[in-house]
Amino acid sequence: MPVRLRGASRDAAALSTACAYVGPLSRYATPFTAGMRSPLGPPMDRAEAVDLFAATLRGPVGRHYAARFARALHGLDLMCTCPLDAPCHADVLLRLANESGEGTALRTTRSSGRPR
Repeated sequence: MPVRLRGASRDAAALSTACAYVGPLSRYATPFTAGMRSPLGPPMDRAEAVDLFAATLRGPVGRHYAARFARALHGLDLMCTCPLDAPCHADVLLRLANESGEGTALRTTRSSGRPR
């Protein structure tokens, strides 16, 4: 099963073609970051930013991108700059690309009961 790794784009390129960089400045980067003001109020923490990314991919426009991301990232390890013990949008992308079944791939951090 593919995993999330920590590193920069050059680290992913050095590993192999079985690893894709999804962090900042990549085509798979999240537009939502911790500290950013949430749409309805105070700045988001890391888990809220990841949840908003997952929710966006469930929306009418996001579903199109979710399908493209799932096809492109299926079976690959994903690398981002986030600490491995913190929630990260790469976890959302890993589930999206590698879980089967309708509606299981885009759980939020709160629906699973533990941060992703």
